[in-house]
Amino acid sequence: MPLTSAPDLSDPGRFRALWQRCLLDGASDDSAAIHRRLLDGYREPQRYYHTPHHIEHCLAWFDQCRSLVDDPDALELAIWFHDVVYEPGKPDNEARSAALYQNFADGAHANETRALVDRLIMATLHLGSDLDDGDASYMVDIDLSSFGLPWEDFLRDSENLRREAAHLDDAEFQHKAMSFYQSLRERERFFYTEFFATRLEARAHRNIERYLARIED
Repeated sequence: MPLTSAPDLSDPGRFRALWQRCLLDGASDDSAAIHRRLLDGYREPQRYYHTPHHIEHCLAWFDQCRSLVDDPDALELAIWFHDVVYEPGKPDNEARSAALYQNFADGAHANETRALVDRLIMATLHLGSDLDDGDASYMVDIDLSSFGLPWEDFLRDSENLRREAAHLDDAEFQHKAMSFYQSLRERERFFYTEFFATRLEARAHRNIERYLARIED
């Protein structure tokens, strides 16, 4: 199922409306400044994959499935924040991204929303251990939906991930990539939700098989 048009991350309107919908009564609205901080993060020079394009891609898929999730505002907040802190090779990027959201949301969003956004961001570690609610499954599938892109787009994303991993030599990168891709291939099903499995499952497996054969040569 092809996506229609992806949102423009530089347009503050969507994020500000989302943030304002979640505001507690009497809380100050800092959504304009928060949106600028998000844009600054995703435009950092060390990024080639974890850029505004990735978030726009995720939001476009979210728009297709938002009616199926339990808390669409929390899930959308998690999408906006999940990669805002990104230092190549660091193991705590997701935790620091979640902490940045918590810092902004303290006193502004309900504790239940804050706790859910935190869980959803941390689910993008892709350890398979944080999927204790349906929205986390959607979060993981949205984050991995690029595996179901046409081959040329999937390969472009893979090459951009390699550019972000400039701190690794080719052997180290290939070992890390093969380990992760093999773990995805060995799942009972690549995508956790029926929505994504019916649309992207077959192509994701073909892309992984083709990519693994490419780097094993």
